[in-house]
Order: sequence, then C-alpha cells, then structure tokens
Amino acid sequence: MIFTHKTTRTRQKAQAIVELALILPVLLLLLMGIVELGRIFMAQHTITNATREGARIGTLPSSTTSDVYNAVSIYMNAAGLSGSTNVSMNNVGPTVQPGATTSVTVEHQLPILVGNLIPGLGDSISLSHSTVMRHE
Repeated sequence: MIFTHKTTRTRQKAQAIVELALILPVLLLLLMGIVELGRIFMAQHTITNATREGARIGTLPSSTTSDVYNAVSIYMNAAGLSGSTNVSMNNVGPTVQPGATTSVTVEHQLPILVGNLIPGLGDSISLSHSTVMRHE
C-alpha cells in the first residue's frame, strides 16, 4: 500500500508539470500582449501631446516651421520615441492672420516587440494624430 501511495504522488507531480507546460506559453503570450498594448497606448498618448505642443508653438506670431518641428522632436525624443517620425504642418509663421488655424500632424512607426511571435501582426504599427489650433 505504501508503494501505491508513492506512485500516485509521482503521477500527480508529473500531471502538474504537463499542465504547466501546456498553459505557460499561452500565459506568457497573453502577458506580452498586455505589455505591447500598454506600449502602443503610451506611444499614441505621446504623439497626441507632441502634436498639441507643436500646434501651440505654431500659433505664436514669431514661430517658424523649424520651431514647430523642434518642439515635436524634443517631446518625442524625451518619451523615447525617436526614429521614423514624420511631422507635417500648415499655416505657421508671422504672415498668418489672426483667426486662421495651424495644423500639425505627426505620424510614427512604432516597432512591435512581439511581432514575430504573433503571426500577421507585422514588425511595426503606424500611429498618427493631428491637432488644429486657432491663431488669436
């Protein structure tokens, strides 16, 4: 009887190891997906704030397009989002009349960390945002 008890305990340990081996990859993939979604949300929030900062600078009477580009670049680099960023703007400069609007658009390619693990996800995701502010 003692021999049977040890065999049952050994089988239960082996069953637990097999269950862990089956579930652990799924749990790790789920955890990595949650982290990746958090990165995407953070990047989108940073891009939104960078366009606001650029548009705010663009509405100043003495601003130039390089001032707007520098403001957006500084904001993006401070958040760790450097690389493939495209900044477009219109109605910036001292010749813009009061009441006109300045538009700043930022497009960024965010590299995906788990892109190779999830089929069809790709290597990067395109994030963009536009902000429009009125000259006073």
